Amino acid sequence: MLVKGKLINKLGFVCLLAALVVVAIWNFKRAKPAEPVYDIAKTIRYSFQVTNQSNRFIENPSFSVFAPVKQNAFQKTANINANLPFKLKLDQSGNQTLEFELPGLAPYASHVVSITAEVSLASTPQSYNLNSTLFLDEEPGIETKTPEVIALADALGGQPMEISGWLYRNIKDIGYVAEDRGAQYAVTEKKGDCTEFASAFVALARASDVPARMIGGFMTNNSGRLLAENYHNWAEFKQDDSWAIADPQNNVLDTSYGAYIAFYNFDKYSRLENSQRFLTYDNRLNVQMK
Repeated sequence: MLVKGKLINKLGFVCLLAALVVVAIWNFKRAKPAEPVYDIAKTIRYSFQVTNQSNRFIENPSFSVFAPVKQNAFQKTANINANLPFKLKLDQSGNQTLEFELPGLAPYASHVVSITAEVSLASTPQSYNLNSTLFLDEEPGIETKTPEVIALADALGGQPMEISGWLYRNIKDIGYVAEDRGAQYAVTEKKGDCTEFASAFVALARASDVPARMIGGFMTNNSGRLLAENYHNWAEFKQDDSWAIADPQNNVLDTSYGAYIAFYNFDKYSRLENSQRFLTYDNRLNVQMK
């Protein structure tokens, strides 16, 4: 039998232990980012006509194309299907590539490759486990250390709203340009297409110690077919503990979630030579998005 003093000591120890467990659980939950919530479901379809443009039979021609990214702060891809078998490759940045080996093509013959993907999108900014330090460095096309970029970033106070607003008001949209000219070009020449708008936003944000990166993909408000003219580049940036969308070309900041479907997460480890080139194929072929 325990004496009264020992019983009190034991109860006190149990209470203290329980309190420590509660505090530990609370601290763990506070430190661990909340799981992202993807509450908008969409089914998208896109296809390509692959044509043998030579006068010779091509045996097993190859064709690769990006699919919606596996997961980022505002998107999660659940399922991908196609009318032909494919190999799916995933890189360290969450970018997915579908590799097709097509049936043999006779001279000037064509084959259509059709892809269907089910994606879930977030309707609000979400926490997501990204190493923010990766998105503060200078990269090709994301010039953060030039005097012009630094001066403008300082003048705008490092505020994403001010950066996006300045770009929307001051950069002339000249329509699609095949060459990616980068942030420095956009800031000094004050013109460009969606790539220059997005890369300039990223550079100005990073120069202000705001983690940001460029995203490539498509814009669509509803489920349905993606078209080549829907291709677009925009940005995402860290806002408190969440990541938000910025599309200065369209004067969008932290809104319009659900309209952007990411096909490529840009970073220093995974960057395309030109942001518009999201497919590769045998140079004997002609490929058109349908």
